[in-house]
Amino acid sequence: MCVDTVLFDMGGTLEDIRYSHEAETFLLPRMAEILGMKPGDFQPDDPREFYAALTKNFAEYRSFREKTRIEAHPAIVWKDWVLKDQPVSDAAVFDRCEELSVFWETEVIERRLREEVPRMLEELKGRGLRLGVISNTGSFTQVHRSLEEYGIGRYFEEVSLSSIYGIRKPHGFIFLDTLKKMNCSASKAAYVGDTISRDVVGARNAGFHTAIQINSDFTGISDQGTVSDSEPDYIVSNLGDIPAIIDRINTK
Repeated sequence: MCVDTVLFDMGGTLEDIRYSHEAETFLLPRMAEILGMKPGDFQPDDPREFYAALTKNFAEYRSFREKTRIEAHPAIVWKDWVLKDQPVSDAAVFDRCEELSVFWETEVIERRLREEVPRMLEELKGRGLRLGVISNTGSFTQVHRSLEEYGIGRYFEEVSLSSIYGIRKPHGFIFLDTLKKMNCSASKAAYVGDTISRDVVGARNAGFHTAIQINSDFTGISDQGTVSDSEPDYIVSNLGDIPAIIDRINTK
């Protein structure tokens, strides 16, 4: 059985990502700016303590979403979880929730396209393979923005986001629905991601032909405590190896 479709994870896979080392110094003033407030309106108003408080709240939401596989609407994430201890009105959060999410995804978390990606995508397209993205994300727009900024958006027929579906990988539905939209078959699809818990397990849940893993700075964080029998078919250190892997599969 040949592979004719390759789907990719975004953060940690197509991109190198890491938490900004400077985030604890700029989080408070940037949040105040986005919400039209003053830094002194927040508690605590010490930047480092504020950073610790918000990252603790976000960790609680992260634990909830990993257990339930639910991706809450950004307004719920910010009001009921991250900013739950802050004097911010519902209206302000609703009006700014996407801006807050993009800020968190692109400034608190730093992103950089892996340098080998454009050539790898061009090689896959040249082989006639169909490409897509499935990403767990708290934003409605960040992934699309990043793909366009990197100049690679044109390669992907479908971009599926957990924020739109309201569910997260490894739930099999988001994988199968993406393939349905592309009119592709799981038995002829490969998935490339950086985690066992979300990417490899998700691909297995959906019956994908092949699961490929590349490690990232977030792999250990995301897979912490994971107990799974799922193993990738291939592990790579460079996405430039993907075309050769697909060739190997398709010539067996």
